Amino acid sequence: MQTSGGVELGDLSPKYNVKAIATLVGIPPVTLRAWERRYGIFTPQRGAQGYRLYSEYDLRTLRWIKAQMESGMSISRAAQHLADLRAQGNDPAMTLRREMAAEQTASPQNLIDRCISAWLVMNEEAAGETIRLAFSLYPIEFVLLEIIRPALIEVGERWHRGEIAVATEHFASQFCVRQLNSMLAAAGAPSRPGCIVAACAPGEHHEIGLLIIVVMLRWRGYDVRYLGQNLKLERLEEAIGHLQPRLLLLTLTRAETVENLKSLPEVLARFPHPAPKVVVGGQAVRHLKDALQPTIVYIDDAPHAALKIIERLMIHEQDSGLIN
Repeated sequence: MQTSGGVELGDLSPKYNVKAIATLVGIPPVTLRAWERRYGIFTPQRGAQGYRLYSEYDLRTLRWIKAQMESGMSISRAAQHLADLRAQGNDPAMTLRREMAAEQTASPQNLIDRCISAWLVMNEEAAGETIRLAFSLYPIEFVLLEIIRPALIEVGERWHRGEIAVATEHFASQFCVRQLNSMLAAAGAPSRPGCIVAACAPGEHHEIGLLIIVVMLRWRGYDVRYLGQNLKLERLEEAIGHLQPRLLLLTLTRAETVENLKSLPEVLARFPHPAPKVVVGGQAVRHLKDALQPTIVYIDDAPHAALKIIERLMIHEQDSGLIN
């Protein structure tokens, strides 16, 4: 079949006027025209009378863009993400077209299974290709929460059952850490007011859950400084006080590390006013609630719920006039 730039010519045939495409996608015509001017996401053809006409390729692209925005991404970031995927040869509109044509529609479970299969044999190339495919089909947050996270949980459970070696579990974990760090690097400049500092609590080395939250916040435009594993509290106010962080996010997954946070109230007292509000999350939070002051926010919810709590806290701080 004939193609143009890798796109089948039939997919490029003008088919929908602006009113029809707006109805199919659920985006006002004026918005479509603004996106065309500002971001060059698509270039509609012109009919005999000069009216814009859109193709099936344009329709799939617009639906993908809308899905990214519904997950919390701004149009500018979604447009840049699209450009990056296209540069990698993973145009979302074409990826979906190929999957459908091959009768191998990449459902979330199918992608989870592909990830796990690649990790079990330490095939980084296959795992990377699966993740790139996932990002070209689904919104970033969906991939993180509904594909990468459950795949990693399944690998962890297989290790706990003794079905796989610890080296295999480490390979999968490190693969995910690299993916998440690369996404942090590609997130772009912050577009929202206020700073958030995030880190693993002292003695805590399980970082993937927190990294997922950090990536989602960064891609939503928040200024998040990630300090990594096993953050010591000594002189913390000297290190980050100049940032005037509004939130300090800490993760705590092991009960034996709870003792390491007992000095946190004293540390906060040494911060310049206003001290950051502390948010602690993770599986060991229930062991911590009675040990620290009630002004600390505890989160033991799923990542998406935790993200909503964090955003509400940032909005509250901004409305209180504390965010510059």
